Amino acid sequence: MWQTVINLNPRNTGRRWPKSPYRREMRQAFPKALYHQRWHDESGFSRHKRRLGSAITARQTASQQRETVLRVLTHNLMLLRRSRQKISTEHHAV
Repeated sequence: MWQTVINLNPRNTGRRWPKSPYRREMRQAFPKALYHQRWHDESGFSRHKRRLGSAITARQTASQQRETVLRVLTHNLMLLRRSRQKISTEHHAV
């Protein structure tokens, strides 16, 4: 059976429970402890796509996985370089 990992959109109904059985089950079974701050993830994905693009050029599954790993490593190195530059400029300002 499928299990949802996307939080249910309340659809402006206030605090009432959804009427359809499937939407009610999604709301009840949603793992809140695991996904309680989804906006952190969305922000990270958005930043990654803005800096490195949204398309993966590889066609085969293994190549796509390698490209994805390299993109994540590149993104992390960019973040480390930026944080290091901030530290070095703050150090020279003293």
